[in-house]
Amino acid sequence: MYTQRLIERYKTARKKKFLDKHSNYKHQYAFIGVGQHSISNLYPVIQYLGIPLSKICTLHIQNAQKMAGHFTGCVGTDNIGDILQDSSIKGVFVSASPTQHYGIVSRLLQAGKQVFVEKPPCFSLQELTTLIGYQGTANCQPGLQKRFSAINNLLQPYRAKTKNYSYRYLTGPYPEGNPPVELFIHPVDNLIHLFGPIAQSTIHSSGKDNATFFVHVTHHCGITGMLHLSTDHSWQSAIDELQINTTGDVLHASYPFRLTGIEKPARFLSLPLEKIFKSPVHQKVYLDNNGFSLTAAHNSLALQGFLGEIEHFVSMTEQGIQDKQHNLQSLVDTYELLEKMNAAGMRS
Repeated sequence: MYTQRLIERYKTARKKKFLDKHSNYKHQYAFIGVGQHSISNLYPVIQYLGIPLSKICTLHIQNAQKMAGHFTGCVGTDNIGDILQDSSIKGVFVSASPTQHYGIVSRLLQAGKQVFVEKPPCFSLQELTTLIGYQGTANCQPGLQKRFSAINNLLQPYRAKTKNYSYRYLTGPYPEGNPPVELFIHPVDNLIHLFGPIAQSTIHSSGKDNATFFVHVTHHCGITGMLHLSTDHSWQSAIDELQINTTGDVLHASYPFRLTGIEKPARFLSLPLEKIFKSPVHQKVYLDNNGFSLTAAHNSLALQGFLGEIEHFVSMTEQGIQDKQHNLQSLVDTYELLEKMNAAGMRS
């Protein structure tokens, strides 16, 4: 009986903490775009967090109005001016067609709005530099959810211990856009976010119809890595895997749901004792998709980082804090490598 009361008190306190945390927003927000990505990954998080959306804008007014019906007091529009001229709207989420992002974000930043923009915010380093100029003291956070993923949070303690890594990001064909900027921005930005700016890179490219890149990089901190990035595989069995060799463990991340590690066997001088004395392999499971745990932290959108990135953007907007770690400036090193990859692809 006593144990049951303690459990109930804990559940009540946890519920109250969540409800109090997400009920005191000072500002209004808007959303531009009603695509499949937004419907599947972004709108559900906004609804869960109770973020007050007052306007939703898209090219087709019917779609905007239907989506707005999911949020109390929200209005659908096909005119971005309704958002630009509304002084009550402080933050704007942008998830339209990638080719439209640069123009939309330019107008929003010049109007003094705080912006969350899905990747990619633009298609070149020159465009990124222009957006950074418009950004000023405002926040413009790119939607790169791996930065806030559960796997990356668990990898934090191993950064200083990392010696080298290999990354495989393999998908099916992507004829509708620019693979480096629209797809490979995810692994490239992820590695720069994890291990810091790149000092040197060597790029080999093959395939005109299906892009394939082998990229060898050396980070300023001395960590070396090899990337295999390709659209010459399959979407049904796509691979997004990072293997990290540290001083004591070999870690294997299979994004977005699994992170394991194998402890390196002991050595005597340079002799691998495992070849002499048979011993069990010590595997550590840091993260595995747990369908039995129904808490928010184990929800797919939380594990992938969508929840964390949106929560972070709104927190910075509500507090009026300029976020230098996750603004457009943080993408400069990423775009420098993407431009080199595009150039290599054109030569192949």
